[in-house]
Amino acid sequence: MASIIPRGTNWQVKIRTQGQPIRSKTFPTKEAAEAWAASQVKVKPKAATKPRKPVLTVADLFERYIKTATPHRRSGEWERRVLQRMVRTEKTLCALPAAKLGKPQLAEWRDRRVTEVLGSTVGRELDAISSVYRLAIEEWDLGLTVNPVRGFRRPKLPLPRDIRLAIGDDEKLIAAAIEFNREIAPAVVLAIETAMRQGEIAKLRWEHIDVEARTAFLPITKNGTARKVPLSSKAIEALTWCPPPHRGRVFKLTQSAMQHAFRQIRQQCGLGNVHFHDLRHEAASRLFEKGLNVMEVAAITGHKNLKMLQRYTHLRAEDLAKKLG
Repeated sequence: MASIIPRGTNWQVKIRTQGQPIRSKTFPTKEAAEAWAASQVKVKPKAATKPRKPVLTVADLFERYIKTATPHRRSGEWERRVLQRMVRTEKTLCALPAAKLGKPQLAEWRDRRVTEVLGSTVGRELDAISSVYRLAIEEWDLGLTVNPVRGFRRPKLPLPRDIRLAIGDDEKLIAAAIEFNREIAPAVVLAIETAMRQGEIAKLRWEHIDVEARTAFLPITKNGTARKVPLSSKAIEALTWCPPPHRGRVFKLTQSAMQHAFRQIRQQCGLGNVHFHDLRHEAASRLFEKGLNVMEVAAITGHKNLKMLQRYTHLRAEDLAKKLG
């Protein structure tokens, strides 16, 4: 520490350093004294501060999952859309530090989200969030230890839709489909006759169809298990309606284009309450009505969970009454 004091017409500098003798010197001007004092006092450099690591946010996790995981997952395209939407619109949730996302924040998001979409959609979105955290915990070594979705209360599933086609509705749909587009008509027939999902129909390939054995092979399905689907004579006939060439994909329509076409024809027929997926329910119900047992129907529809198959089956009470006699 330096002190500068006047000594008559001169200026004296005294420098005191702990553990050392006092150093003193006199100068004719105060400016010269200050300059010497400044040259003698060593200023300790400030300790370098370590740069802070950027905080890993929920959005960071989602974006990494989109880039690295979704391209290799069967449901990756859907997960990509869900997570990108959340990054774009759920600013508060996605700005949270990834380690701070917990059940209170999820509950606030869930309670708002169920006012915007079906509870089943919220459940699937929670599945996507859970997949991100599970991968981050198991493989990414980011210090995360808790999956906030685990044990979290999900919205109740809606009651299963109980929609059946009335007598003549098949013919209405198919006639309108033939007039609207040459491809949507056989797709509707296949849905009613085989109980295949819309995505399975859209991805069907000619090399996987065995006309002689009357089967269609589905290498990729929703539950991850490949299966062969028996084709009725109506289904085989409907495939002949598809325009040539009969190679590659059976349907050149994308799944979204198929959905749009079906919405158009159902409106024309006055069946606006019927969804394409209801045709799968209709098909499962008809398979039981034809006398097939539970295991036979499950083999066709691809259901591993027989309780879920029950949700897809809507038997008419009047038809059951006829069987009772």
